[in-house]
Amino acid sequence: MTAGPGTPFGANQRMIEREIERRVAEHAEAWFPQGGGRPTVRLRLVTSRPRALLYAVYTEQESRQPTILAKVRRGVSQPAGNDDGARRRPRLATDQLSVSQLTALEYAGLRSIHATFADASPMFGAVRPLDHLVDLDTILMEYVAAGTLRELLVGERRLSFNKRSARNRGATEVWGRAGIWLRTFQTSMLIDDLPARQSRRADVVDRFNAYDEFLRSRIGRRSVGDIATRGAQLAQSVLPERLPMVVGHGDYAPRNMFAGEGARLTVFDPMPRWAVPRYEDLCRFLVAMRLLGLQLHTHGLAYDREGMQRRESQVIRGYCGESPVPAAQLSCYQLLIMLDKWSALVDESHGSWRTQARAVSVRLAVPYLRSEAARLLSSADSAES
Repeated sequence: MTAGPGTPFGANQRMIEREIERRVAEHAEAWFPQGGGRPTVRLRLVTSRPRALLYAVYTEQESRQPTILAKVRRGVSQPAGNDDGARRRPRLATDQLSVSQLTALEYAGLRSIHATFADASPMFGAVRPLDHLVDLDTILMEYVAAGTLRELLVGERRLSFNKRSARNRGATEVWGRAGIWLRTFQTSMLIDDLPARQSRRADVVDRFNAYDEFLRSRIGRRSVGDIATRGAQLAQSVLPERLPMVVGHGDYAPRNMFAGEGARLTVFDPMPRWAVPRYEDLCRFLVAMRLLGLQLHTHGLAYDREGMQRRESQVIRGYCGESPVPAAQLSCYQLLIMLDKWSALVDESHGSWRTQARAVSVRLAVPYLRSEAARLLSSADSAES
């Protein structure tokens, strides 16, 4: 009854659905004692992604509101190399885990986050993990009826008709809470025996040099300019030899946060597999805001500079609290993560004929990426002067 990596998923999907229904029917009374009686379970497929299926699970016959979310991971074959022999892109994390390992890691992360945040503060919610169906690479978790922070950000774009409702839901407070949440998470999570990556200044410099070589080979010296080279110089200048390390969330970004009523923030999709430099997750969040697809493909026109800077400042202040803001180091890490994202965009648009339209879009976005890099480098120069 295993639906692991490489399995023809369609042949097993109905079997997985039946097992989810059976497990929920058996345990729903214990999970939701207020419901009473053995429920009639029904599923609705809400998302089908290359790496996961998401099901809304209903345990009340007439309810329009799901009770449980079921996440079924599935494997995607990883090519050994590009078809044309081109250089593979550098990454911040280089090893790969199996589908089963990823599922177990996410479930453990949800349990840790729930233990930390479930009763911590009315500012925060926590997804309640219910069960891990090991043989099916499936996680059952309590359903959260809220939109994501990414959706909130999209609604705040220029010419949006949803700006008034976004403000009414506490759009201002939620950005600062994203910083507070991360600081609390890092303080609460124990590194234990997690493997570390980029734990030294030299490791960060090496990544800058790797991105420089890759981007120059793919899009040319003229397009990438001296951005990565200056990033390496910045790292040498502002980072300590040994970097302070914390447990990484894995993908700390607005798309992995629910923004509920009263700006109640609930973070999900944890993948705490690495000890990472302290500011990496914070800067990953900031870059995700700045490189939101809408902003990237409109070349920075979707959001005004002042509004984006205000949100960013709120996140940073929430994270730093009363401590001084390490502006130059934050610019350094943002630049590194931006180059990682840029390399991923270039890599994904390289190869098959299906990606040629994407390749054109990436080429057109180069001026915006360069302007973002220039902004970060200028910010670092100002912080050091």
